[in-house]
Amino acid sequence: MAAGQEDVFEWQPEIHHQFRPAESMPSAWFSQLFSLVVLSPWLVLAIGWTMIGVTPTKVMSGLSSQRGIWIMAFVGSLAVTDYLFFLYWTHWNIFKTLSYVGGWGLVLFATGQRALSSVQRHRLAQQ
Repeated sequence: MAAGQEDVFEWQPEIHHQFRPAESMPSAWFSQLFSLVVLSPWLVLAIGWTMIGVTPTKVMSGLSSQRGIWIMAFVGSLAVTDYLFFLYWTHWNIFKTLSYVGGWGLVLFATGQRALSSVQRHRLAQQ
């Protein structure tokens, strides 16, 4: 007997699939609350800056110095990091996000280290 001759194709009963119910979305108020919690560090940063006397004129005058450039680079890096997490929330999966955040974390670390070092040098020079 040749291979496949013993196969018999007969009428089979219909298969009825049961799909999982659609996942429910959180309510709108909960999503808005979560958005406020996520954005709250930026509010805390802005309040902290006003408490220590950072004004737009001081920021603009400080941008010409190397210290100001590193500080703005660090704040910009934080904003890019938030944008990467926004992309994860809206479009990307965790693996794509982690690959970008892992690479960007090196830039974030470098700019943060340079910004804090320049602030420390400036404070020590004023003493």
